[in-house]
Amino acid sequence: MAPPGSGLDLKHRIRRWHPLRPAMMQSLAVLDHADEETIARYQDRRLRLLVRLAAARSPFYREWFREAGLDPGSVRTVADLARLPLLDRSHLVTGAERFLVYPDRLVWKAHSSGTSGAPVTCYRTAGSSVFELSVLERQWGWFGLDRSPRRVILRGAFSAGPGEPPAKLLPGARQLLVWSFGLTPRTLPAVVEAIRSFRPDAIEGWPSAITVLASLLHDQGLTVPVRAVITSSEVTSAAQEELMRAVFRGPVVDHYGQAERVAMAGSCEAGGYHVFPDYGIVELLPVPGTSDSWEIVGTALHNWGFPLFRYRTGDHVRSTGPGPCRCLCGRAYPALGRIDGRVSDCFTSADGRPLPMPSIVTTDLANVRAAQIAQRAPGRFEVRVVPTAGSDLQALTAQVRANVDRYFGPGQAVTVRVVDAIPRTRDGKLKNAVIDPDVPAPTSAPDSDKSRCPGAIAYGSHPGEVSPRRGRR
Repeated sequence: MAPPGSGLDLKHRIRRWHPLRPAMMQSLAVLDHADEETIARYQDRRLRLLVRLAAARSPFYREWFREAGLDPGSVRTVADLARLPLLDRSHLVTGAERFLVYPDRLVWKAHSSGTSGAPVTCYRTAGSSVFELSVLERQWGWFGLDRSPRRVILRGAFSAGPGEPPAKLLPGARQLLVWSFGLTPRTLPAVVEAIRSFRPDAIEGWPSAITVLASLLHDQGLTVPVRAVITSSEVTSAAQEELMRAVFRGPVVDHYGQAERVAMAGSCEAGGYHVFPDYGIVELLPVPGTSDSWEIVGTALHNWGFPLFRYRTGDHVRSTGPGPCRCLCGRAYPALGRIDGRVSDCFTSADGRPLPMPSIVTTDLANVRAAQIAQRAPGRFEVRVVPTAGSDLQALTAQVRANVDRYFGPGQAVTVRVVDAIPRTRDGKLKNAVIDPDVPAPTSAPDSDKSRCPGAIAYGSHPGEVSPRRGRR
C-alpha cells in the first residue's frame, strides 16, 4: 500500500507510529457502529472543509470556482456534490500537480494505470496514508486480526536479482516481501523457510500472485495456516478463493481501492461487501446502454494535500443501484455489488515463471495517454503506447525495458510500439494486459522446474503443513 522505493520501510514506520493514529483509530471505531444519520453528518462536515481548502489553495479548483461563479461555501452537504464537475483520469495524465494544495515535498507520489490503461500520477499526504491503514486495520479486525498484523506481501514492491533471496523482511512494517514474479518450484523452499521464520498472521497481495504461491504449496502437499488472506487490486475468482482457503486455512478478506484513493470498499465478516463511507463518498452513475451496471465515482474525505471531488474511477459494479444496506453485520455502510473488470491475464517469462499482474510494467510511464502490455510468446512482450504531445519516446522505451527487467527479470524481449489508439472491449474498457500470441501455443508439457499460472484446481488432502505459528492450525 505504501509507495515503493528505498524509503519503503521508513514510510511504513511513519504509518505505524504517526501521532494522529490513535485518534484516527478511535474515530473509526465510533463510526463502525454509527447510524446512517451520524455517518452523513461526518461526511458533510469533512466535505465542507475539503471544498473550502481546495477552492483556496488548489490551482485547478481555484480557477474552476472563479470561472463557474460558484461560492465554495454553498457546497455544504453530499447532496451539493452535483454542483461540482466530474473528473476522470485524463485530468491526471498531465497536470496532476494542479490539484495539489500542499508543496510536493510534503506529499508522496504514486502511479497507476488502473483498469483504463491510462497511466496517471497522483499524490497523498502521510496523514492520508495513516488514515487508509487505519481503515484497513479496522476491516481486518472484523475477521479477528489484531492491529499491525504480521503479513507476507505478494505485490510488486520488491524484486530479487539473480542469486538473491526471493523474500525480504521489512521490520518497520512487520512485513515479509516475497518476489511475486519469481515463484517457482525451485524457489519455493526458500520462500517457505522465510515464511516459517517470519510466522505471519496473514497473507496479503494480488489474488493472482497469492494463487501462484498457493498452487505451488498445494502441489507439494503443504499448507500455511494463517488467520486471513487479504486480497486487492484484482477480482478474485471462485476457484482462486477456494484454493486460498484450502492452502492458507483462513478467510479471504478483500478490499477495493485505487491509486487515486477516492473510494474504498471491502468484504465484511457476514459475507457482505460495503462502501467505507468514512473513507470517501461514493456515487454510482448508470453506465449508458446497460440496466444493471454502474460506474463508481469517488470523493476522498481524507487526502487534504490532493483533494479530488467526483472522480470517475472507470470501475463498473453490478448492482441494483444506490440504496440502504441490509447486511447481517449490522453496519450502516452502503452495500456494493460485484466489481467488473480488474481481471488480469497471467503472463509467462522466458524461463517459464508465471508473471502475475503484468500491467505493473506500465504504471509509472510518463506522458502517456494509454498503455497496454501484450504477451506475444513466453518471454516476449510488446508494450503499446499512445503518447502525449512532446513525449520522449527514447526515454519511454528505456523506462519500459527497465521495468520489464525489474519485475519480470533479465532475459526477456520487449518492444515498444506507438499507436493512435488501443482497442477497447465491448463495454468500453481498455485491458492494460493481454495475451496476444503471434505464434500457436506449444502443446508440449511444461518443464518440471517451471510453474504455471493456476486456474481451477481440484483439491485433495494436505499431508504436509508449514506452521507459521506454534499451536495454530
